Amino acid sequence: MEKTNGGLDLDIVTNGTFDNDDIKETIINYGKNFSTIEKYLRESTSSPNNIANGQEIEKGKIIWNENPIIGSYVGWVNIRDGKHASSWKPKVNYTVGQEIKATPDNGNIYRCVTAGKSMVNSPTFLVGNGVEFYDANGNNWHPTYNYKVNDVVFATNGSKLYYYICETEGITDTKEPAWSSVVAGSTVVDGSVVWRKEATIKWKQVGISSEFRPFGKVE
Repeated sequence: MEKTNGGLDLDIVTNGTFDNDDIKETIINYGKNFSTIEKYLRESTSSPNNIANGQEIEKGKIIWNENPIIGSYVGWVNIRDGKHASSWKPKVNYTVGQEIKATPDNGNIYRCVTAGKSMVNSPTFLVGNGVEFYDANGNNWHPTYNYKVNDVVFATNGSKLYYYICETEGITDTKEPAWSSVVAGSTVVDGSVVWRKEATIKWKQVGISSEFRPFGKVE
């Protein structure tokens, strides 16, 4: 190996000899080892829900609980390679492009392709690459029917673009309301029932979700 001392009593590896030197292999191996260690550094949070959405997370990733107490857990471990996203939640306004994971978990990520407001009860999250479906969990409207608060109905013409959620329980009229004349977000009186009109979300399956599970219960 070529050496220079630049006026000092030092052995210096030059660029010309680096490629053939054992030092290069050693440095590369160190780099690989540090990359592996970096994945398992002590990263902590109060909940996996605080992880930024959109991150691709490898299976085995550990997040430590920054405030463990009796009855809680030491941390959480990811059991599935996939993208992180917050779980679906009821009565939330979602905008186009937002991503969620199914509730209950089914291993998939879904992207909002039609903006709207999620319902009280989670929809049936369909599986299959690129499948689309409405956040729809309700039945068609019925006349002279006793509805309870948070019951959901759709127009009898079969449209799922909007849904109607009961805010005041009661019995519906004999004639279906003129839904098309109701502004989204506003209410309509139907017999003794008061409905609120909301836009129905459409979801699209776009990938696999990560899944953090707790470990190490503190006794």
